[in-house]
Amino acid sequence: MTAKWLSAGVGLLLVVASGCESSGAKDAPVPDSGTVEDGGPGGEDAGSDAGVDPLACEKQQGVCAGARRAWVDGAYEQECTGRSYGTDFEAAETRCDGLDNDCDGVTDPEVRSRVTSLEAGLFAGYASSLQTEHGVFMAVGSPDDVRILRLDSKLVLQATTRVPMPWVRTGGTPEALQRTQLVRTANGLALYYSTVARDAGAPLRAYLVPLDDLGAPIPLPEGGLVEYPLLDRPLDQESTRVATSPSGDRLVILWRSGSAQSPPMEVMGTVTDIEGQVLTAPKVLFKNVVNISPRLGSVIWLRNGEVLAAMVDVRHGNLGEAVRLRRFDANLDPIGEERSFETSAHFPATPLLVDLGAARGGPLESPVLVMRMAGAPDWIRRIQVVQNLFHGGSPEDWVATPTPHVAWFGAFADEGVLRLAWLSYFKDFSAPSPGGNINLGWSGRLGTLDEGHAQVERFAESEPLPLHGYSQWVLMEKLEPRRMGALYMTATTDGVSLDAVRYCTP
Repeated sequence: MTAKWLSAGVGLLLVVASGCESSGAKDAPVPDSGTVEDGGPGGEDAGSDAGVDPLACEKQQGVCAGARRAWVDGAYEQECTGRSYGTDFEAAETRCDGLDNDCDGVTDPEVRSRVTSLEAGLFAGYASSLQTEHGVFMAVGSPDDVRILRLDSKLVLQATTRVPMPWVRTGGTPEALQRTQLVRTANGLALYYSTVARDAGAPLRAYLVPLDDLGAPIPLPEGGLVEYPLLDRPLDQESTRVATSPSGDRLVILWRSGSAQSPPMEVMGTVTDIEGQVLTAPKVLFKNVVNISPRLGSVIWLRNGEVLAAMVDVRHGNLGEAVRLRRFDANLDPIGEERSFETSAHFPATPLLVDLGAARGGPLESPVLVMRMAGAPDWIRRIQVVQNLFHGGSPEDWVATPTPHVAWFGAFADEGVLRLAWLSYFKDFSAPSPGGNINLGWSGRLGTLDEGHAQVERFAESEPLPLHGYSQWVLMEKLEPRRMGALYMTATTDGVSLDAVRYCTP
């Protein structure tokens, strides 16, 4: 048998001549109803046109390396599909598997998205998130209501509900929303929020609004919504912090009492059930110290039933800060010795407590403290982590941000692993603010770090993010196995936006 190639238009035609008659049963391709030929057994070539190799596919990176056109329906694919590239191929990557599935040279790429527009810049205390089996929920505060956004696992907005403030519902004296936080209770998702007077003065009040599975408040038959008052402090006017017990049936609420004009200034706490019944009357947790202004930090409820609280002592005269840490029992009586960590007066520590869970050890072994630090001689801004809080652990540098950038961070406990995300932002105040708005003109980068791995700058090849002066928060949620999501705020003269990134973890 002989064969030669003849020119046929823009292609080549293979002509085969045989010295003997044949039915063609061996060399002719056999229709396979669309299945991909596997080459056949023994000496058969399964329709490979007399031993001529199929042409290479268009994509040759990642899982497509070495791919050649598959034989489908009696011919080689003109344009390669998954039949040629194999089962790991995806037209667009959806899996976090350490492979370049779409063969573009990038393994497990991050995905940026615009979630929704925001009515105005969002303070850190106005934003919180929580994931349930029904989606990722985010609370977005505004002067007269709180929007509850429900997002899917791709951080795409599915629905929005609203919780109007009491003065809107009742026509009472308008107050100012001060803090919002989504919490998980024994009855499900709920919104915690606190208010003060419109002039930022007393009284300080706090409430809990149960939400249904889709994030909507529970209506009352006579109108209005189900809401439980938790705190009413006629003479106090500062922000609050809240945490739920492991069983979800109790709340611990912290606030700062007093003021410079009405001392003493002290950090106080109370415990209520989820319907507002007081279980532990308000008591002082951190006492006042002369020439010190206390600032709230963070509070969590440990798995052994203890409460762990962090606060900051700001020394007058620009003399630095001290992050103070203490355990309390369920009645808010102190346990053990207090710990403290010195930080710089020029760079507020913003301490955050995170419990890494049982995968990290016992209830006193799993909590960690995350905080910011900058000090002599280099004054590089850092994010530090303190582990072994009750066994002598000391601050460790985890993240460094370039001077003069300032980092605002979020943290997430993922089955014993600590994950961080932060916005590192800066503004050139010598340049005019866009549109004359002092809160515009900030720019920065989004970074992430997974414990045990190097920090990663997201969108490193893109221009810096246009940020708002209030872009001082990052929210983190786990979306799928090995996939995290981060929510943050951007802003231009066209408006303020809630943006997101989904990224794979090691």
